[in-house]
Amino acid sequence: MKNNSIFIATSTFAGYSNEPMKILEDGGKIIAINPLYRKMTSEELIKYACNSSGIIAGTELYTKEVLEQLPNLKVISRLGVGMDNIDIYVAKQKGIKIYKTQTTPAPAVAELVLGYMLDLARNISQQNNALKSGTWQKQMGFLLKGKKLGILGLGTIGKTLVELVKGFNFNILAFDLFQDEQFAKKYGVNYCDLDTLLSESDVVSIHLNLSDETNQLMNAEQISKMKPGSILINASRGEMIDEGALYRALKEKKILGAGLDVFNDEPYSGPLTELDNVILTPHIGSYAKELRIHMEIEAAENLIRGLNES
Repeated sequence: MKNNSIFIATSTFAGYSNEPMKILEDGGKIIAINPLYRKMTSEELIKYACNSSGIIAGTELYTKEVLEQLPNLKVISRLGVGMDNIDIYVAKQKGIKIYKTQTTPAPAVAELVLGYMLDLARNISQQNNALKSGTWQKQMGFLLKGKKLGILGLGTIGKTLVELVKGFNFNILAFDLFQDEQFAKKYGVNYCDLDTLLSESDVVSIHLNLSDETNQLMNAEQISKMKPGSILINASRGEMIDEGALYRALKEKKILGAGLDVFNDEPYSGPLTELDNVILTPHIGSYAKELRIHMEIEAAENLIRGLNES
């Protein structure tokens, strides 16, 4: 690609509206898109974006090593709100402008998490698959109403989930280093330590940022603290969970089930696909059409503005 070109690193872009692409085209830059249509490895990102001046970024990693191999890069426009995949310090040192979308995917992610809860509580997917394969067999589920919901990370998405599930009368526990007491009082959220949340919650939903402290946070030791009938949900970052430890816990029925939208390596095709008590989706947390279009438009506008000001 030529210099002053735009690389779209996200796995999909402008699939439901041409407006985001039109904004980029009107900016007068050469555009190239991720030809793999999946999350790119660092080596792939360097290969395809090596001469780019602007990138629309997904969750692929922009480490020091990657940024040093992108000598012409002036702007990173993150399609999303999470910035934990970008080495911001190194980017600033290199004079790279960084933008993120203000349109939050929180409503879409929260609704997906609620979908996992309902599906796992009532065995919806299992019974759908059984019936379609010719087996009429009723499985007993359980009510969500009145159960304990533990939220790891009560940021924008965690709070949106709290607001969404008000009608279930959950007893809500939250673990977060930054405690919003006003929000907690309004919605009846009780902050607690991690051990208490894991040992008491019927549903544990992860909404933390990825850091050295949270990488592989849910390892075998932490998963073992969960109740035998509990559910683990992750729609944040795949690296939060030791997938091998989770596989063993699910296979041995140490916990009831899990819902995962993110994985350590994507696309995922590992042993969790063999289990009936886990629901797996291909990183679709923000894939609600209305929100996605707004986020893509904003990401495109941010990129062109950043390049024009460079």
